[in-house]
Amino acid sequence: MAEASDEARLDALRQLDLLDTAPSEAFDRITRMAAQIFGLPIAAVSLTDRDRQWFKSRVGVAHTSIPRDRAPCAQVAESCNLLVIPDLLADPCYRDSYLARTGVRFYAGAPLTTREGFGLGSMCVLGVEPRQASASELASLTDLAAMVMSQIELQHAFGRVDPLSGMPNFTQFVEDLEDLGRDQPDHARRLAVLVDLTSPEQLNNSVRVMGSSYLDDMVRKAARTIRTAIGPTRKAYHVAPTQFALLAPPGAEELIYTATLARKLAEVRDQSNSPFIARVCDRTLRCVG
Repeated sequence: MAEASDEARLDALRQLDLLDTAPSEAFDRITRMAAQIFGLPIAAVSLTDRDRQWFKSRVGVAHTSIPRDRAPCAQVAESCNLLVIPDLLADPCYRDSYLARTGVRFYAGAPLTTREGFGLGSMCVLGVEPRQASASELASLTDLAAMVMSQIELQHAFGRVDPLSGMPNFTQFVEDLEDLGRDQPDHARRLAVLVDLTSPEQLNNSVRVMGSSYLDDMVRKAARTIRTAIGPTRKAYHVAPTQFALLAPPGAEELIYTATLARKLAEVRDQSNSPFIARVCDRTLRCVG
């Protein structure tokens, strides 16, 4: 039962398309406030993935994730309850945890909970000395967690997600590119690939014969196909009625990556009997961070 519950929680998390996205000032502002309220060096918006805690926003740490095993944020996500650990070394559950081994002594985390009741992770603060947390501090941390969830919901619901495919739209694609540029000031080159479902002529002929519902059905099936082909760790965007875009992993070679992606799309499409003809365009986009 617990495993099934966590699978439902993970599905809710992945539908929000937050994991492995670039830092965002909208979240960083809240994280800085948490650190300032507690007077602590470390704060994070921590999302509980299958085997890691991934930080959508962070202050005071360079790494973007830690193992989920014996991570306090995982307990917060699983229970959807506020958690305070005055001294990790004095706690039998966490004294041998990754955080304790790296010098963290104090932890406080407020749950990031969806309207459906799924715990995504924690708005957390950490310190290198044991301490207590006052009622007012914990009330503020809970309020900040609610602010994080409001930002997540706004990002997901208003002008950022295509209602047909359920994928981030062109506006979100542009915003993520801008965030990526701020996070990588060395101007590293990244490869973006455009996936075209069908030609305008083919689309017009099909819609004329089968009606507009044909396009809706094609887009939904294409979105599922693309998600399956690229896997849960990559993010795709619905940038035009019949076009999708995605960022290749850092360092990907253009010809190799586009050929591999085209092959995977064809395999998934054939297995699912999807009605579209996907083309990975030769004219790829390159974004300069």
